[in-house]
Amino acid sequence: MASLNKIIERNKEVKDEVDGPVGVFVGGTSGIGEYTAYNFARYTNDPTIYIIGRSESAGQAVLKKLKEINPSGNAHYYFKQHDVTLIKDCDELCRALNANEKKVNLLFLSAGFLTTNGRTETAEGIDKKLAVNYYGRWRIVEQLMPLLTSSSEKGENTRVVSVLQPGNEGPVEEDDLDLKKNFTLFKANRHIVEFNSLMVARFAKEHTNMSFIHAHPGFVATAIARELPWAFRVGANALGRVLATSPETSAEKFFYLGWSAPEYKTGSHIVSAKLKEMQPDIEKKGFLAPELQEKVWNHTQEIFNNALNK
Repeated sequence: MASLNKIIERNKEVKDEVDGPVGVFVGGTSGIGEYTAYNFARYTNDPTIYIIGRSESAGQAVLKKLKEINPSGNAHYYFKQHDVTLIKDCDELCRALNANEKKVNLLFLSAGFLTTNGRTETAEGIDKKLAVNYYGRWRIVEQLMPLLTSSSEKGENTRVVSVLQPGNEGPVEEDDLDLKKNFTLFKANRHIVEFNSLMVARFAKEHTNMSFIHAHPGFVATAIARELPWAFRVGANALGRVLATSPETSAEKFFYLGWSAPEYKTGSHIVSAKLKEMQPDIEKKGFLAPELQEKVWNHTQEIFNNALNK
């Protein structure tokens, strides 16, 4: 892994590489998404930035900070209030973006939460943890593909980053992919991690002029534990103060992954917290098999269709 100083140095060198880039940050009202959006404002020229989240007040606070970081009159900042556990809400967001923009250069997906609750279904019949960490994310990728393709066809930097937990790939319940019958928290985590890595590999084969990255954040001091029970939340926050990386430091790494590092410009990348490429080892274990990619994607389409018909 490059040193933090080298990463920051590289991040500062790319300001003029793309004029007027468009970044969409799903989960951009807090944590890694928020601070990576700040770096997108800081290190690019006249950006357009969309912050997607559930909290209007948090969204407006992020917009205020973005304007302070880059007050250029040619930069544009927007907050869109959406619940990305709902496929219909994801579609509403994407319709607005497709209507308003001609391209998307960076799609950064970091929405999520920690919980000890069991299966908790949305109104569309999808478990919320699976929805926010997988189904909602990849619905947005699918629906914004025209804008991502437009960016890549111009020869511009075009990347999709899904922040989750690569390294926990493994066997899944192939007869119960949405875990309607066999839900446990362990299996839910395994499915969302495996599915994200499968989609990174699958989409990169179909769209060769852009990159798809599944990246591990490591232990970062964010508010992701806010929905845990009180005792767990206190423990997580205490550990965070001692051991965690700051979101500012993490965001330098994620801007590097999602924008400035040339080695991630195309292809599929499954990356550890120390920026080690994990994909070759995962492939050797058979967890990225092409037939499994297609099986999971076909299942995903069924889930989308069922949700839209609710």
